[in-house]
Amino acid sequence: MASYSLEGYRRANDVREFCRRHIVIPDGPGAGRHLDFEPWYWKNIILPIYGTLDTHGRRRYNKAIIGVARWHIKSTSAAALALYALAREPIPGAEANAVATTISQAGRVFGKARRMIAADPLLRHAFTVTRSLIECNETGATLQVLPHDVDTAQGFHPQFAALDELHVYRNLDLVNAMVSGSAGYAEPLIFCITTAGEERRGAWWELLRQWRDDPTAYVWWCGAQDGDDLEDPATWRRANPASWITDEMLARQRHSLPLASYCRYHLNLAPTKAANRVFERARWEACGARPHIDPDLPCVIGVDASQRRDHTAVVLDQLDAQGRHNVMCFAFAAEAEGDIMSAIDTDAVGELIRELCGSYHVVRIPCDRAYNVRLMGELLAEGLPIEEFAQTDQNMTRACQRLFDAVAEGRLRHGNDRVLSEYVLNAAVKTGRQGGFRFTKPDEESKIDGAIALAMAVDVAEAEWGGGGGFGVIVG
Repeated sequence: MASYSLEGYRRANDVREFCRRHIVIPDGPGAGRHLDFEPWYWKNIILPIYGTLDTHGRRRYNKAIIGVARWHIKSTSAAALALYALAREPIPGAEANAVATTISQAGRVFGKARRMIAADPLLRHAFTVTRSLIECNETGATLQVLPHDVDTAQGFHPQFAALDELHVYRNLDLVNAMVSGSAGYAEPLIFCITTAGEERRGAWWELLRQWRDDPTAYVWWCGAQDGDDLEDPATWRRANPASWITDEMLARQRHSLPLASYCRYHLNLAPTKAANRVFERARWEACGARPHIDPDLPCVIGVDASQRRDHTAVVLDQLDAQGRHNVMCFAFAAEAEGDIMSAIDTDAVGELIRELCGSYHVVRIPCDRAYNVRLMGELLAEGLPIEEFAQTDQNMTRACQRLFDAVAEGRLRHGNDRVLSEYVLNAAVKTGRQGGFRFTKPDEESKIDGAIALAMAVDVAEAEWGGGGGFGVIVG
């Protein structure tokens, strides 16, 4: 364990006492109580950053990157430390910034700081708060949300900057601008706090590599490691030191998320490229019972094509009285003519859809409009229930989650269909813009059209009949 001088310990303890006395947690775990850092946070974050001094008695670290899983009060602590910088390290006219790649994301830290001030009489007296600015009345120092434009950022000179969720940054330009702008202060602090990214590359990964070798940077990364048993609650606990995170909470998340997403969000471990799959083979194979499709009961057909129009998948799904999805998959692949790949025979796709509609009680056929406008128009003119399923982020994150839940809960029968299994097991995790996840190709050669068609069909079936317990219940 590191040793600290009396002065170093005193300075770190001043941060702790400021938060104990004046920072009221605005939301989440402990909302309404004063912020009293738990031992893990004190030992690994506050004490090292504020208590490690150089030979001149100044803080050794002027920048830090902290990696923790979700639910570990990242934004709350960043807001508290920003207010500490303004109130307890007073420099006339100094700047503090809440920084992120989007204004709304950075605004979370600023919004928390505003509510902290409103909850404490001394802070209300010390600061003037407007919609976009917090100003220290004594020094004129300010806290504001920094526009995410890098050129604009070059004009800011922060004494303190909180850079939230570094894993979504496109590059390090914004970080570098903050570090450069803080150089005029004796004890600046660029405080980066994040969860692991989707891949082991990008801004967050590069900054970790750089700052681990920088004597003026403090790095603390709390999470699982390669080789850990990711299903062991002991691993979960090591990666989640906060007392309010229970094994039960983590178990629920493990059940409802792909392993790659669970590792990122709750074990703070970025998946390797090979591990970044939505479905675990064992879970998928457990759904390998033969599907039972009643030709008299309603069913849905999902249709998806590759962007290059060299692959198309058609999936029929019938939700039974027990809420199980019984599915069949049909695939069309273009054939190579010498060095040239021919296009899909859309007439053959149309004939299959007509045959399925003639053999089964098909009530809805969701497909991406970009799939084939001509074919959709023809089938619609013939009276078939074709409808557009726009593959927006909102639609696809919902559809992918519904399919994942059906598989995780054993509510799907695919009959060990080899082609559909290949589609589904190829699907990799891509984080949605508003959270959640959707399917993506792990590489250019892999095909996931069947997985997307299945997700579309499951989504429509669940939305239409899932609440009633299946098609078989509502038909009479």
